[in-house]
Amino acid sequence: MEFSALSDYVNQDIVDSFRIVWDHLGRPGAWWTGPQRIAIAEHVRKSAPRPLWDRPPPLETLSHEANGELTIFEAAVVERVAVSPSSISIETYEHIIQRMGENKYAELAAVISQIVPIDHLHDALGLEREELPVPLEGAITTERPSGLVTGIGFLPTLPTEGLPHVAVALSLSLADNARRMLLVRAMYSGDSFNDMVWTHRSLSRPQVELVAARTSALNECFY
Repeated sequence: MEFSALSDYVNQDIVDSFRIVWDHLGRPGAWWTGPQRIAIAEHVRKSAPRPLWDRPPPLETLSHEANGELTIFEAAVVERVAVSPSSISIETYEHIIQRMGENKYAELAAVISQIVPIDHLHDALGLEREELPVPLEGAITTERPSGLVTGIGFLPTLPTEGLPHVAVALSLSLADNARRMLLVRAMYSGDSFNDMVWTHRSLSRPQVELVAARTSALNECFY
């Protein structure tokens, strides 16, 4: 069964959340097909932080020529989101959505945000990464939620309504954002986000928040 090797290391709710992500990863999404979503995941795994002297080519110089399931431009956007999201300024974002559109960019980012923590946990534990699922053919759903607002992040989002901004950051990609937040709950707070004392983790709440804050700072993730 998928992720069975993890069961000896982490809580079952984490394993279950990973399996849910994997079950949907290769299915048609709202704006990317099943094969394209798996291609996004494959390119995430090929991407790695570049040394300072090796800058990625400017996005505006890249073409829409097909390179497998993704175009050269789309693959470059995957790399930016996966390994150097802090390089995506408002100007870069506007260039991306001018060529790709908001809907596809939101889903691409939401897929990446599910792959990266799953793979990194395997790497940290010294486990082999889970084999990607076989993509399924089928039509995209073209789902776009109603009631979107602007001004919370670069992308239109659902209103926060008391939620942290990060919870709705990719809500334009409704289904994938829900699975992303499933991972967040399983790997972070569970049902205890509003509790100051946690008993469901091996680390205390202050210890977890210290790790989270340092990780965010090192990744230049500020919100």
